[in-house]
Amino acid sequence: MEFLNPFAFLLLIFVPILWKIKNKKLPFSKSVLNKIVINYGVSKKKRFVFYLLSYIFFITALARPVSGIVQKHITIKKNDIIILLDGSYLMKKNDIYPTRFDAAVEKLKVLFSKLKDQNVGLLIVKDYPYLISPLTTDYNSIIYLLKHINKKQLFDTASNFELAIQKAKKLSKHPVILSISYMPQKGDVVYVINSKKFKNVVNFTYSNQDVRKILSLLSKKENSKTITLTQTNELFYYPLIAGIIFLFLGNFSVRRKN
Repeated sequence: MEFLNPFAFLLLIFVPILWKIKNKKLPFSKSVLNKIVINYGVSKKKRFVFYLLSYIFFITALARPVSGIVQKHITIKKNDIIILLDGSYLMKKNDIYPTRFDAAVEKLKVLFSKLKDQNVGLLIVKDYPYLISPLTTDYNSIIYLLKHINKKQLFDTASNFELAIQKAKKLSKHPVILSISYMPQKGDVVYVINSKKFKNVVNFTYSNQDVRKILSLLSKKENSKTITLTQTNELFYYPLIAGIIFLFLGNFSVRRKN
């Protein structure tokens, strides 16, 4: 058995002080004291002992006794995904229905439906990137913000992805950066994952084949994190119940007939 809060036992220093106060002699003789004090079934001394025991048991419960401490190590594979969504003039074209930007937003909806408990942040990339959502697992909130974004502030500048990547790295120590943009040299909306050399490029498709490829690339970049869980069997309720019983005994008494 161990105690998770052993410092609670410091409160036991008051026990000898209380005992000393209890044993302090009153300015009455025993015969006089018997006449002025009503006799009950439980003597005053026994009451004090019950209160003292109750106090000790309550302190023991406060110290949280436990048994059977078992530690389990669980490995969680999780990413911090920072999405850089192009908001430049290139995304205004409607060669992809309804527009390149709106098509990218629809793809994000599909992607979010496949993700499980991954932290996702979103930046809109223009000449200067701005944050739409910090890291969160509430994907519906990101979609809501994208639906209600003021498009009058978009599509009027070029995109600066180098600056956006710098901003993304400030949101997480080890981010997986997913860039969604239009590349004139490739003639398509593409998704680039953590690569300046465009080795991890996924081209836009009207089916969900592009989303499946993105998920496959993200799974290869998963970061493993080990969490230690401690399982214990709490025993505090035993001294707590004992303390309540002694407190009850200290307050309960049957009047004795003389």
